[in-house]
Amino acid sequence: MDRKVFFSDGGVIISDSRFIASGYIYNIRDIISVRLCVVEPPRSLAVFILSIGLLFLLTEGALFVVGGCLIALGVMTWLFVKTAYVVVIKTATGEHKVLKDHNSSYIEQVIRALDAALINRGVSAVSGAVPVRGASHVTHTDFPPMSPPLIE
Repeated sequence: MDRKVFFSDGGVIISDSRFIASGYIYNIRDIISVRLCVVEPPRSLAVFILSIGLLFLLTEGALFVVGGCLIALGVMTWLFVKTAYVVVIKTATGEHKVLKDHNSSYIEQVIRALDAALINRGVSAVSGAVPVRGASHVTHTDFPPMSPPLIE
């Protein structure tokens, strides 16, 4: 049973044992690290539309009107395509993009809550190292000798 909830909003729940996002449940103990990924929108389509629109503006007649419409479409494409922010978690199976949103402050809140959950369970959020509890400092270890490799 979850004892402590670090974040709960819009279907995203981060507790001391679970992370629920996009319909998937991740165990906090399985998460090694968390990071923010910024996905810039492809603006090449907008540049292409603007270029064709400018070429059509140089002509006369009906293509002039089409050029104006293409320029308006290119400007709208440039303005309305937004940068996306993604929460990426690293587990033993690899990196997973678990949550995507256009609101950077929302994604930063989720990442801070995941960091707090990782710290709460005993993992350093920066390095991903797990402290060993109850282990003494080992200065010397005797390993059994290895057998020589078999070469034919």
